[in-house]
Amino acid sequence: MDQIELCIEKFLSYCTTRRKLSALSVRNYRYDMECFVRFLAGQMPSVTSCLQITKGVLDAYLDYLSGKYKVKTIKRKIACLRSFFNFLEYEEIVGINPFQKFHLNMREGIHLPTTMALTEVGLILKAAYEQDSRGPGEMFTRIRDAAILELLFAGGLRVSELCCLTFPDLDIDSGRLRIHGKGNKERIVYLENSEITQVLKEYLEIRSTLHIDLPFLFVTKFRGPMSTQGVRDLVTKYTKLAGISKNITPHVFRHSFASLMLEEGVDIKFIQDFLGHSSISTTQIYLHTTGEKKREIMSKMHPRRKLNSSLGVVPSDGGE
Repeated sequence: MDQIELCIEKFLSYCTTRRKLSALSVRNYRYDMECFVRFLAGQMPSVTSCLQITKGVLDAYLDYLSGKYKVKTIKRKIACLRSFFNFLEYEEIVGINPFQKFHLNMREGIHLPTTMALTEVGLILKAAYEQDSRGPGEMFTRIRDAAILELLFAGGLRVSELCCLTFPDLDIDSGRLRIHGKGNKERIVYLENSEITQVLKEYLEIRSTLHIDLPFLFVTKFRGPMSTQGVRDLVTKYTKLAGISKNITPHVFRHSFASLMLEEGVDIKFIQDFLGHSSISTTQIYLHTTGEKKREIMSKMHPRRKLNSSLGVVPSDGGE
């Protein structure tokens, strides 16, 4: 292990013990740092010491990333690297931080999130509830999957947040669900729909008969914790069963929750709180409407309609 990799391990340990970042955040940091190490190993000559990393190396890395990743991903990887060098500077491992004169000016294009119409959400839930469940194993899977899909939509949960849920996080009687979000921030989701609480009760009842000694709320039929990939797979499964051709992921449920709540007139500040966003700017991506929705708003809600009677104007029916 060269000097850079040793420093990375110290940095990740610092993120865990001192910064108290979640296991998921530390794992993502590791993934981003491994990308940087692979880049350094391909340089001629290869870079093996943190002291060899200059602004020129960072510029070359940015060029390397630009040919492989989207702007959002590049910004995340560079932010991780910046935190790494801030740590090295603080620990006096490097005397000069190469980020002092490094500037990242990349603008992301406007990307509207993929969302579902309420009817599509209904079709996916219907496919889960009507899934064939003749044996005990199939019954467990059907009820678990329905509960997972309901929770993804009920509170706009991230898939990682759902998989990390434990028994103390759920108070089924009061309809409260505690979510552990990014940066160890907690928020409460209120389960006010009787169908959701009912399927959760059914799931907890059948889960208790399996005597699985795990703290996690959702588990597999093989008695292991439910993985994020497992949730993605079941979303894909029921999307296909529902006859929906678009690519639906767990995060699309989160996007759909936010967009549909906004369409119902819920204030964006509440949406921000429900989603666990630190900044309102992150939530504002959902402030988009379709052309049909705009037409409906202008047709039914524009104040000009109220002037017709006072002006003695009768709306035309298209006749002579």
